[in-house]
Amino acid sequence: MTLPPPAAAPDAAIGLQVLDPVDPALLTLDAWTLLGRLGRTTLLRVPAVDPDPAWRPRAVVVLQHGDEHTGLDALLRVLREDPPRPYDLHVLIGNVAAALAPPGFAHRMLPGQPDMNRAWRPDGTVEVPDDPLSVATREALRHLRALDLAALVDLHNTTGANPFHALVARTGAAELELAALFTTTVVEWDQRRHTLMEALADRCPCVSVECGLAGPQASLAFAVDGLRRYLGAPDPGALGTRTRVEVLGRMRRVELEPGVRLRFGGELDDEVDLVVVPDADRRNGVHQTPGWTLGAYRPDEPPPLRAVDTDGTDVTDELLSFEDGTIRVVAPATPLMMTRTVAAARADCLTYLLARLG
Repeated sequence: MTLPPPAAAPDAAIGLQVLDPVDPALLTLDAWTLLGRLGRTTLLRVPAVDPDPAWRPRAVVVLQHGDEHTGLDALLRVLREDPPRPYDLHVLIGNVAAALAPPGFAHRMLPGQPDMNRAWRPDGTVEVPDDPLSVATREALRHLRALDLAALVDLHNTTGANPFHALVARTGAAELELAALFTTTVVEWDQRRHTLMEALADRCPCVSVECGLAGPQASLAFAVDGLRRYLGAPDPGALGTRTRVEVLGRMRRVELEPGVRLRFGGELDDEVDLVVVPDADRRNGVHQTPGWTLGAYRPDEPPPLRAVDTDGTDVTDELLSFEDGTIRVVAPATPLMMTRTVAAARADCLTYLLARLG
């Protein structure tokens, strides 16, 4: 992969780049070349063709994390191949700098950057002052909140094997209908983590869609199919459609304790404090009965993991046991977003344990 040339004005790369409207020629480029032309976080408008007032504008967000490119690949394919739309489509392309960093599409975020999808603060504050990504995120939220959006879809990849699923900050009829355009496995996001869907939940139906691992064709096909349904469907909630979905919720985060050295698979040795069982992510989305083994730890050291409830309450004793160097999950739960990378486990969490809500 050859690194593309930088954007035309790298010295002006503080804040959000707005292309209103976008040059149609940009949308004919492949994802890698497009990002090289953009150079930074960009909000662009794909204008309506033969505008119809019955259709309100919509939004798609991609690449909030630089190693999650499936959404961008899928969107460019749909925009190239499908008929034009009778409404404006607003597209936010997120952490372009992390995506372009060598070797390309390899970094969730760059050192010193915030996690973009933990930085959406309606009060206008930024997590990292003077950071270009923080400033761009603040400006993008101001633009998005000013639009009369019918809906917003935010496309992500996971860092472990997961079922395709969607997350909603609200379980209203419109949100569930929107999620069901992609999948019938829906998670009620009950965290307060400054995500984009939290910041816009009062403005329009929002859904965050997890498209599986970045790279496999199955992930791309899932995203393409869902986008086509989303871009061609009536406004969510307009028809009062009742959609049967499975809803998971009560998200308990399983986090690493500070300083814990982690490995996925292999033996416990002097190099690590915690070894997660091989292929633990294969349990994602599958309801588990109590007693399954999560990993091994040093029995002469404090437990390397803790579990917290939505409000931050420590629920480790309810969910995990630490006996004779073995960590087990001792309550019925459905694991989800179990990662298989050390970087993701440190930046966010090891996994979530959820309950079935119906």
